[in-house]
Amino acid sequence: MADDHRESPHRSADECTNMGEVRAEIDRIDRLLVRILAERQSYMDAAARIKPDRHAVRDEARIRDVLEKVKAAADREGLAWTIAEPVWRELMERCIAYEFEAFDALRKPVSASS
Repeated sequence: MADDHRESPHRSADECTNMGEVRAEIDRIDRLLVRILAERQSYMDAAARIKPDRHAVRDEARIRDVLEKVKAAADREGLAWTIAEPVWRELMERCIAYEFEAFDALRKPVSASS
């Protein structure tokens, strides 16, 4: 499926000369983040489907692994760890909660009552 959500050309932060331009770029980035987070959420659905038991949903070793990878990426990209770390910790907690709900919903007993 082709990506027909093409963004118009944008300005770098250094090219912005007024707050309207800054806000337009932040809005553009927010739309991209929503798209990326929706894709990430789809993998939480896949994990809920694939994991064999509920105890596998929260994986402390995986949380540490993700944070290490995000730290390395943040360092490379110039993203302050004071922003990245709390954002990713909260993102992971929300994704874990979502995955628990999805896991339970997939395994909810079917009611025999009519």
